[in-house]
Amino acid sequence: MIQLFMSRNGSSAIVPLQFPASQSAIAEASRQLDEANREGKTKIVEIKSVIANLPSYLSRLDPDSRTQLAQLNRLSSIIAQMDSRERNIYAGALDGNSINDLNDVIRVAEQISDYILIPNINSDVTLGRYVAVAGQIQGDPRFPEAAWPYLDFAKIGAEYYAEHGGAYTYAGYVLRKQDDELIREKKSKIQLDLSSSKAQASVSLPALKEELERVKKLLGIDCFAEAAITKVSFAVPNLNEYIPTTGVCVEDANELAWAIEGMQFEDGELLKYLSVLSVEQPETMQDALRYAMNLDDYERIPEDTYEYGQTVLRRIGADDELIDTIDGYMDFEKLGEDTMAEEGVRRTEFGLIRRCSSPFAEETQAMEMGGLS
Repeated sequence: MIQLFMSRNGSSAIVPLQFPASQSAIAEASRQLDEANREGKTKIVEIKSVIANLPSYLSRLDPDSRTQLAQLNRLSSIIAQMDSRERNIYAGALDGNSINDLNDVIRVAEQISDYILIPNINSDVTLGRYVAVAGQIQGDPRFPEAAWPYLDFAKIGAEYYAEHGGAYTYAGYVLRKQDDELIREKKSKIQLDLSSSKAQASVSLPALKEELERVKKLLGIDCFAEAAITKVSFAVPNLNEYIPTTGVCVEDANELAWAIEGMQFEDGELLKYLSVLSVEQPETMQDALRYAMNLDDYERIPEDTYEYGQTVLRRIGADDELIDTIDGYMDFEKLGEDTMAEEGVRRTEFGLIRRCSSPFAEETQAMEMGGLS
């Protein structure tokens, strides 16, 4: 995650050290530096990192300081846990903060969840356009379509930037989360186009209560039942194929969008939900919401019947030591196949799925399970 290239004054030898680093690796690097020049002071020739701008914030690092090397290990361990999106956020958060020493660099890394990244926003103009749209200027009867091209987006963006700070990065605009602001990370899962007798508007879900109230005000209504939903769009691939879009209400759609957002934070949960939808075939969005709320009643099954046979044994209490002991003496594959049939496991394009509370209906099970054997 972070790599130092070090040398000693008076020596041309360069010693690399990759962080996170074990104590033995640090000791070995020190030994190599001592061989080059035991008396000279250690200097950093170059720093490399997956965080492009991080080396500039480590320029005053003292490689002879055990404390700072320990801090660098801590920082590297935090970065190692970040995904690519979080690393982009971290780069922007560094540029958007006052960084004085290594403690500040670590503090920002530890607080990465306090920041958001708005993709593709990297100038005052693009930020201004985003703020205008997020603020519902577009669609507001006070700003007719003919006037929209004449809005000074650069000025809108510059004023927002001056007031809220943050930093533009190649990946987008990074700033600290502000729950009471119009601008927040767009994690739209469902978009609804709404129409009332007074206006039209779009709402991206999930949305906070305050955002929904702003849309009502824009439409000139007291409750969403007074408006018609003219279009329903899903940002997540495949959902539009399995979730009905007739008889939709805003409140159910918003609750479903929050549920979908939560699924994306857990590996495999969204694929499990798609598998459930493809088998259960909900007739309404309210049904789809019910399945989302009861997702714990379903289990994704390993594609490999041999592996599933072992999973069945673990479920009844066998540990890995026992499974390793009987491996070669037991037909795990046959156990897996038989248990899948017994438990009503169904094959979908998103993987195998079973319902824990009761098996799926037998009349369609044979058709769906045809590819297992």
